[in-house]
Amino acid sequence: MARSDPACLRLERRVADHVAGSAVLGPSERVLLMLSGGADSMALLALLPAVDRRLGLGLRPAALHVDYGMRGADSDRDREIVVRACAAAGLSLHVLRLGRRLTGGDFQARAREVRYRRARELAAEHGYDVIVTAHNRDDQAETIIYRLAKYASPRGLVGMRPRDADLARPLLCLGGTEIRAYCRALAIEYGDDVTNASSVYARNKLRLEVLPLLTELNPRLAQTLSAASLQAAAEGDVLAAAAAQARARVTPAPTLDEADGTFAVVDVAALAAEPPALRALVLHEILRAAMGGDALVERRLVEALLGLAKRRDHTGRASLGRGLEAVRSGGLLRIQTPGPPHRCAPVSVAGAALTAAAGEGVALMFCGRPVRVRTVFGPAFDREAACTGQAFVGLDAAPGNVALRHPRRGERFAPLGLNRETTVARYLAGARAPAPARARATVVEIDGRVAWVGHTAPDGAAVGRVAQGFRVAHSSTQTLHVSQEGT
Repeated sequence: MARSDPACLRLERRVADHVAGSAVLGPSERVLLMLSGGADSMALLALLPAVDRRLGLGLRPAALHVDYGMRGADSDRDREIVVRACAAAGLSLHVLRLGRRLTGGDFQARAREVRYRRARELAAEHGYDVIVTAHNRDDQAETIIYRLAKYASPRGLVGMRPRDADLARPLLCLGGTEIRAYCRALAIEYGDDVTNASSVYARNKLRLEVLPLLTELNPRLAQTLSAASLQAAAEGDVLAAAAAQARARVTPAPTLDEADGTFAVVDVAALAAEPPALRALVLHEILRAAMGGDALVERRLVEALLGLAKRRDHTGRASLGRGLEAVRSGGLLRIQTPGPPHRCAPVSVAGAALTAAAGEGVALMFCGRPVRVRTVFGPAFDREAACTGQAFVGLDAAPGNVALRHPRRGERFAPLGLNRETTVARYLAGARAPAPARARATVVEIDGRVAWVGHTAPDGAAVGRVAQGFRVAHSSTQTLHVSQEGT
């Protein structure tokens, strides 16, 4: 059947109408076609010139074939099909052979990630404007069902957009069956990937088992989901604009340096003032941007952020994956990359050594800072010095051992004035100690009990709080004084 056959012409016209109506490709764009050697991509290679002629776009195409080397002779066959077709079409072809084979689970997802990453690297190197893929309407249905099932988010209904930044999908208006009919009509050579017939992979299971069952309920399932996707995308644009406005209201720092590991800071009170649905949208967009812009954000991650924002103790953290964490510190919620855990050894001094040193005290090095620890007889308290972060601890008797260390998970003490015990972590959160500084807080431990906790205030000042049972009172027989040298 010749290219002038009415069925072929109708199909080409449909693709051209789709490209024009959805602004899939622009005039004079340098396009990089992703060609696997399968029916969809080889049909794309044949259809693009026809669409270009109909619309007068003046496209400048080239092609990329990624050879994973996973299927032996079939991989060689597909590469040769692409090489022959590009030579016949006069297209420049980039062939990428992976240096090592992909192994392990979720091969398809990792192969897709490698494919797109290398395509973007190639586009940047050679100045291609857009990467063009051969995804069709059946792929769209598969993607929508997969995302709805895996991510439990209404945004999954959007599926793949015809044009999404540097990605273009001109064949989303066609079904797989009619694409193969087009290839047969024009004697277009293509190869079949036998791994697509295996239900080992999640997407294959959807294509081979789930979608046929759903098609029994609705024979036009792919068309229905495609139409729903277009509507969801249009509605999503409206929601995205509303979310952008809300994001400006809840993020106090409009520009952040990602080099310091912080991607976003959210004002918790401002977030609470937004409608519930908009809160979730804002956090979704913040997460999506922090994860790379095209990431699929699972609902559980948004729920984790909402949970942190609602916490009454103003503290907490949650791992978000992809090297990110969320940290609640007072009235702020931060999305950041976790820094390396702070570790330094505790230091201690025996009470007998303190007694022998008398008023001179004992010099120690703790957390890289010179510290002096001394005991004096009777109650002694300097309010001005205490306001600079020096510790004054009242004792009923000489201590057996004094240790300086950082907080331990779950340890408790009763801060003066609180009239009850709490964890050191909750105390630090309630005192608005910046989250990165909490691991560096100083705990003065006397004979195994937390006597004083010092930390950095939000304004950077050094502050501390003595435990209720260690306050300096008229009855104190001794006072332990801890100060940083030079203060």
